[in-house]
Amino acid sequence: MKEELKRIFGLDTSDSFVYSPGLFDMRLKEELLRSHRQQIPFLYLQIPTKDFNALGMELRGDATRAWKIAVLTLFSFTTPVDVKGYLDRDTGIGLIMIDRTEEDVVRIVEAIKRNLIEAGLYSHIKLDPRRPLFRVFYCPVQKESERIRTEGHLAGLNDRYAGWFRIEEYRYSRLWNNGWNRWFMDWVKRAVDFAGALFGLVLLSPVLLATALAVKLTSRGPVFFGQTRVGKDGDLFTMWKFRSMVVDAEQRKAELVKEGLNEEKAGPTFKMKRDPRLTPIGHFIRKYSIDELPQLWNVLVGDMAIVGPRPPIPSEVMEYLPWHKMRLSVKPGLTCHWQVSGRSNIGFADWMRLDNDYVRHGTLKTDMELIGKTFKAVVKGDGAY
Repeated sequence: MKEELKRIFGLDTSDSFVYSPGLFDMRLKEELLRSHRQQIPFLYLQIPTKDFNALGMELRGDATRAWKIAVLTLFSFTTPVDVKGYLDRDTGIGLIMIDRTEEDVVRIVEAIKRNLIEAGLYSHIKLDPRRPLFRVFYCPVQKESERIRTEGHLAGLNDRYAGWFRIEEYRYSRLWNNGWNRWFMDWVKRAVDFAGALFGLVLLSPVLLATALAVKLTSRGPVFFGQTRVGKDGDLFTMWKFRSMVVDAEQRKAELVKEGLNEEKAGPTFKMKRDPRLTPIGHFIRKYSIDELPQLWNVLVGDMAIVGPRPPIPSEVMEYLPWHKMRLSVKPGLTCHWQVSGRSNIGFADWMRLDNDYVRHGTLKTDMELIGKTFKAVVKGDGAY
């Protein structure tokens, strides 16, 4: 591969600055975390270098010269802090461009066009939107509300520069759902979740029935409360709970926020120890997490897992910073580190860090340990309000 790159592109491929595939993957993870920690955006480009015929080109003559000009023009935009590495299976080179945005990609393509025209080789570049000359992943440093606007802008660029590049946001699920054993582990986790949820629904059916009667007899309104939540990769679903608040709780929350009664000062969530919206039985079933038991149904149908970060509501996600969104790269769950570490007594930023730690390091053994700790936390009722 290295000799091929030297021959075709004239690149300096010394190991001092072009990483092996494994080391490059590690650097990519490091740069993503650094980017979100320091609020610095970056671009990750994948440049195919092995099979030009997949792009409709031949490995000789003017077509090869045109492709070489395109790649070398791209590399002329790199700086000493940018990171280069080989892609898996010798398919090409990856390039991490620090502190760059989608507008830099546009400047690169326009420069490639100018250089090809000056060399009289523009017509030798064959553009195919299905196989662009290079692929770009953009890691913006934005709140989710701003990112949605950026997503629309990226779609427009893809239409405008079809065949030159394809750009999309770099998602945490692409980074942390690793390789060959992830599918197997997800399958095992899903099987455990399904069996556990089914067993739990049957075993706890008397508790579920008693709670349903208590909710119905002590307050006006439905027994269950369904709320739209954000699941894996931003997918929306309806999460079910026993209703522990008055029927107009959401409207009253807006009034409480307006009055400055939200006790969570550092994040988008709402916390209030003595919440006036609770029904007579609401405090009890929330303290011991009985209100969460209907979510076993969400686990059974596959919306949730037994262990995973708690699913946020869409308005909270709109205020997320990029590093907060790592928690959305796995299926949400009934319990996680937050539930066994103090729950509402923990600040928003620490809550996000705990969930991200689970995403990065969680295993089936971790799940079993968290389930055991959850029973103890539920009995104690600490931090639940």
